[in-house]
Amino acid sequence: MSNLMQEPIYLVSGFYFPVREIGFYVALGASIIPITLGLDAMRQLLFGDQTVGLLPVNLELAILVVLAVVFVVSARYALRYMEHLGKREGRLTMRWQ
Repeated sequence: MSNLMQEPIYLVSGFYFPVREIGFYVALGASIIPITLGLDAMRQLLFGDQTVGLLPVNLELAILVVLAVVFVVSARYALRYMEHLGKREGRLTMRWQ
């Protein structure tokens, strides 16, 4: 089940081929996954040709910083909500009905 969930992420994030090959707009949509931009930036820096990537390296790094801040803040709010829910209901797991 884990591999079944991971393979689509690997496919669109550029593990198997450069992300720009799947089309610009699809690649921009896949950029919500931070590893997409990270792999593209590393590939550009490693091969030394910064014209073949999805976006310029500086822009990709800036987007990664923004995504990191957004994900850390949203994780903090999600954790607070789950703690509040656990205290209110008196249990840590979800009860299926």
